[in-house]
Amino acid sequence: MYPFLFQRRRNWQQHVLDNAYQCQPLADINQRYWAEALDRPFGVMFSRQEEASIWDATEALWDMCREFLDWFFTADGLENRMKKLAIPPAFWEAIQVSWDRVDEAEDMSLYTRFDLAVTEDGKISLLEINGETPLLGAETVYQWLWLDDMKKPSRDLRSLPNDANQFNNFWDEVAGRFRTLSRYYDLKQFGLSLLIDEHLSEDTEMAGQLVEIINQELGNDRFFTQLVGLRNHLGVDEEGFFVDQFNNRILRLWKIVDWLDLQIASESFNADEALASRLIAGDVKIIEPLWKQILSNKGSMVWMWELFGNHPVYAQFLLPTFFTDTISLESTALLTQMHVKKPLVGLEGVGVSIETGDFVAGAVHTREAMGYDREGFIIQSYQPLPEYFGYHFVVGSWIVGDTPSGIVLRGDTNPITGRHCLIVPHIVSDRLVNT
Repeated sequence: MYPFLFQRRRNWQQHVLDNAYQCQPLADINQRYWAEALDRPFGVMFSRQEEASIWDATEALWDMCREFLDWFFTADGLENRMKKLAIPPAFWEAIQVSWDRVDEAEDMSLYTRFDLAVTEDGKISLLEINGETPLLGAETVYQWLWLDDMKKPSRDLRSLPNDANQFNNFWDEVAGRFRTLSRYYDLKQFGLSLLIDEHLSEDTEMAGQLVEIINQELGNDRFFTQLVGLRNHLGVDEEGFFVDQFNNRILRLWKIVDWLDLQIASESFNADEALASRLIAGDVKIIEPLWKQILSNKGSMVWMWELFGNHPVYAQFLLPTFFTDTISLESTALLTQMHVKKPLVGLEGVGVSIETGDFVAGAVHTREAMGYDREGFIIQSYQPLPEYFGYHFVVGSWIVGDTPSGIVLRGDTNPITGRHCLIVPHIVSDRLVNT
């Protein structure tokens, strides 16, 4: 794994505008979101063995997640665990039912992203799990289109090896998964409402990506879709059904907001118990299912460490992790070393700080909490990220259904990767890059 410089395409911004779903931010040379906005654009190269290692790690971590969830929902003390994760009590039973249902046509996972620290010596560490329809799918798709354009005969390929490929089957796997979801959830009859936070442009872009997959891949099986804004369009009726801005019931919902936001919204309508009853009965199908809320909560990584810290396979990917109120020799020792403090909920570095272990010096890097400091925190052993050209990099590894499906790389000048980061393309090759 090492960085390489490549020749910026003269028409790269137009290519972004013509092909990318996050086209405006990706093409903005001032925002520096896509690598070609840099004066010296660069990517990261992986060997075929490194690609295989990330695949194997992703597959193993997904197996670990399923084993963890079986334990989470069957071991004694389930209510205490739900409470520890700050999940509203009205939804505890609905969450458990969403995992316990055995019919494969119920509560299907679309995709999950594991955020990994992958060091140059090959060590792979799990930083966190994004299970609730995480973003960056659009960027994953565009990096493939970048490679495809770079390999055209008209391009100057001195920047890339002739056999350059990517670990990237995201688009095909998501489209295939959605064909299955469409059939099981009978979307042709019920349609699909896409729930977005209308205050965030990336939500609209992500919804647009999914609609594109639907239009391109489903053909005659395509179905009606509509966008619904969480803030202004979504409601809950007296029987616990979501309704849109026209007061029509929403029976099939794809959400790209946190489950906690949905639960808080239902509480504001005094309909949390009614909605929970609908979810228990299975009258409303939601992508991603309720049980994904457990995986996305960083508190789950505390129990994963307890359960699998000595596992023959899973342990190599896990970092020591504890709740901030845990009293033990191990957690106390971690507090005296470099460690990371993270809120239970919230993504993209929100509320995260890197602490020195010196109680006087305190944090050396922080991100604003933006309200995600109410539910509690964990502490996790600090794993430095690889740094190239002043950017610290996280590898986001996708699993669609049960299949590892590619990676996306995010870089930030802050060691805590945040929302406004740099997306760099990757290639897979065993040949040297011609720079």
